[in-house]
Parts: sequence; structure tokens; C-alpha cells
Amino acid sequence: MKEVRSARTELLGSESMVQLRLLIKDAYDERDALAKEINTSKREAEIALRHYQTWERGFFAKRIRSRAFASRKEASDTARAKFDELLEQLRLTSLATEITIDREQAEPYYRMRDEFAALSACKTIWDTLERRTINRAVERSAAHELITREIVSFSLGTSDLIHWDQQVPHLANRNGGDMYIYPGFLLYRAAKQAFALIDCREMTLTFSATRFIEEQAVPSDSNVVGSAWSKSNKDGSPDRRFQNNYQIPIVLYGTILFSSPSGLQEEYQFSNPALAERFVNSWNLFRASFSPIDPS
Repeated sequence: MKEVRSARTELLGSESMVQLRLLIKDAYDERDALAKEINTSKREAEIALRHYQTWERGFFAKRIRSRAFASRKEASDTARAKFDELLEQLRLTSLATEITIDREQAEPYYRMRDEFAALSACKTIWDTLERRTINRAVERSAAHELITREIVSFSLGTSDLIHWDQQVPHLANRNGGDMYIYPGFLLYRAAKQAFALIDCREMTLTFSATRFIEEQAVPSDSNVVGSAWSKSNKDGSPDRRFQNNYQIPIVLYGTILFSSPSGLQEEYQFSNPALAERFVNSWNLFRASFSPIDPS
């Protein structure tokens, strides 16, 4: 089996995105440290509040020991104020990003995002995980390759690393990092602290129409373009040595390969090839709106 997956996250990033990545990482590290401090502060505030409420509901303790009662109330208020302050700090450490796009990039970006939203409505989207060449003579199969795939979903969404007032294309990934397409770069998120930024100018999307022998249910938005025998000869005729041989539908799907010189390698299959092709065409128009990368 040959895995279809990207290189390690540390190797994927573009040189032009190094400073932005460092800024995002610093903000995330600060948020992570604050999150741990917030958990501790929350427990302390809850304990202080319980101590105060225990006396506040009574009659004798808060009157006979008024100073101790006031001290408990002050401790509860102080713990709550500290907790609220830490929450505000956490909110401020989110990287608030203002992305200003020239009209030359804005129009093709938002058109590409619209085409992505349409692509997300495909009845089925698969992430291609592995490929293996089939020995047709031995396995008596009409297929040339065995493909391992899993169903995923696409949607417009946001990443907790970058806060922007617009939703961006979000591509789920089963054997690597989820991908978020921002104007100018792709965020590849493999784990909380493992992410890469890839310059859009370095990314290539390749579309191909794929005839797939579908042994599972055929999606309702797909076209069946032929059939093949479960056990067949090289010429496609049924192998008569197998009893209860049956035909399998051949379905036309769309395949998109995401790649980059740094090692991005992600492949998806779509039940509606027309939507996949439209998205790739819109991506190419968006990518062409940028000036080429200066080799120097």
C-alpha cells in the first residue's frame, strides 16, 4: 500500500509565512498557559464561593463571627475577579486578524469560497488514504488499483488559531491535518501545537474525472457510466470459473489533489465531479490573481 498523505508538519510551511507562523505560535502558547491557569482559578473561585455561601445562608455565623464572614465574602469576590480577569486575558490573546484584500484578490477569493460551499454539498466526499496496484491476473479484478478511503465533510468554518470575521473553507482530513483556506495562505492543522502555513501561490490543485468501480452504495448525485464483473478476465469479460459472479457499477467521480513543493499531498474524491471541477477552476483564477513569488 502507498499512503496518500503530506510530509511532516515541520516541513510543510512556506518561507514567506515564517513570521506569521511565529506570531500565531506565540499567541497560542500564551493561550495554552492561560487556559491552565484559568482551570486552577476556576476551582479556587468555586471553593471560595462555597465557603462564603455556607455562612451566608446561616444566621449565627455571619453575625457572631462577622469579621470572618466578611473575610470569606472578600475572598470569594477576589477569586471571582481573578477568574474573570484571566478569561478576559484569554480573549485578548486570540489573534485578531484584519485581512485587507485588494479587489483583484477579493473577488476571485469569495467566488472560490462560494464554489467551495457548493462543493461541500456533495452527497459524499472521501479522503483517499492509500493506493495499491492490483495484479489483475491473480486477483481477477477489473480494477487497476485498490483505494482505501474514508468519508469526510467540508464546511465553511473558523480555526481557533486565527480569528477573522469571515468564515473560510475548512477541509477535514483523516490521515493528516485539517486545512483552512485563508486569503493568501492555507493553514494546515495537524494537532494543537503542530501546524503549518502554506503560501497559496505555492499550492496546486489538480482535478481529474475518475471512473471508479463502486462496491458500496452509489451516491444520488453520481452518474453510473458502466459496469464490471466482480471476477473478470483481462478483457473485462466474466471469469466463468467463479459461481455467483455479479456486476458492479462503474461510477464517474471527481478527484482533487492538493500539492505543494514543500510536501503537501492530500487527495479527495467527490460524488459530483462537476462541482469538483468548478471549484478547481475557481481556485486557479484566485491563485492567478497574485503576483508570482520572487525567487530571490
